[in-house]
Amino acid sequence: MNSAMEDRLREALAEAGATVDAGMLRPLRASERRRFRVDFRLVAVAATVVLAGAATTVGLLSGPGDEDRAVAADPPPTERKVMVFLCAKSDREQTSCQGAVSEEETQEIVAKLKQVPGVREIIYADKSTVYADFRRDFAHNKALLAAVDADDIPDSLRLTLTKGVDPLRVKEALRGVQGVLNVQESASDDATPVSKFDVSVFLCSPSSGMRSCGAERKSDGKGSFTVTKEGRGVTPEQMKAIQKLILSMPGVKDVFFEGQEEAYENFRRLYKDNKALLDATKVSDMPQSFRVALLPEADWSKVVSRLRQEPGVSQVIYQGCADDRSRLIDRYGLILPESKVCPMDKRSREHPDPGPSPTAG
Repeated sequence: MNSAMEDRLREALAEAGATVDAGMLRPLRASERRRFRVDFRLVAVAATVVLAGAATTVGLLSGPGDEDRAVAADPPPTERKVMVFLCAKSDREQTSCQGAVSEEETQEIVAKLKQVPGVREIIYADKSTVYADFRRDFAHNKALLAAVDADDIPDSLRLTLTKGVDPLRVKEALRGVQGVLNVQESASDDATPVSKFDVSVFLCSPSSGMRSCGAERKSDGKGSFTVTKEGRGVTPEQMKAIQKLILSMPGVKDVFFEGQEEAYENFRRLYKDNKALLDATKVSDMPQSFRVALLPEADWSKVVSRLRQEPGVSQVIYQGCADDRSRLIDRYGLILPESKVCPMDKRSREHPDPGPSPTAG
């Protein structure tokens, strides 16, 4: 994408030495005191940003009821956990893997890790044990269980780092080492409290690079693309029509609108330690969105598929799908498309109770 925002973000991330991978972003959260009774989560699901040719999605998802929690993201734990996912049999098409990791490669990886200062413990987890955990974790998602078998699950090395050790040390030590699929810092279960909103409807921004907003793209055939024609931002008429449609849909319990200023305020809280990224981002870069709470019996797939057809809508994200995809990355090193995790053509998972209806204070 050739927008000013992309240029600023690309320069900022380059300066910070960061590499952004769309699949590797995992949920964070920040709570705050504000007029509306809502708290915010950061997940890999909103306003599309393309950095160095990779489609990266960043967004703020809301959940009510935590206005009295401490402000800003959770403090780092005393000991940080890191997952080193090894190449699996089904990863042969990925550029970093050439089939399943061998015993010799595993030994070399362990030897490399032992040389990293601050690695206190290394535990090997074989795919058969991990696959049993996977089946338990996603018992609610029949479609996902059918799409993943034992050969898809990578073996992994679970590391414990001593206090103050940067997980990036591990990633740098294993850069280019054969047999490594990915290195991922592990998130605790309570790091991302359950959101009380089930669906996020992100609206088109001016100069959007999304096809749903009218943009045109040219692919290089290698997974990257250039925006040849920018899209259009949502109009006031379209915004009113979207809101009216949401309110008229069966199963909708409540709707909350998040403007750019609110999104930007929480973005700054979440990235308060990343000065380069904050300096590169403006209020106008943030997406506007509607957050939708559904009744327990509502069919989320019908809500999402209908809203995705509405003019002025950039993306529609179902929270349950975002949670499952994030959990797949954090715990199992799997990056799967939405079509496998939560297919739209069949209600294959139970809908979680969205909780009490949010109210304005």
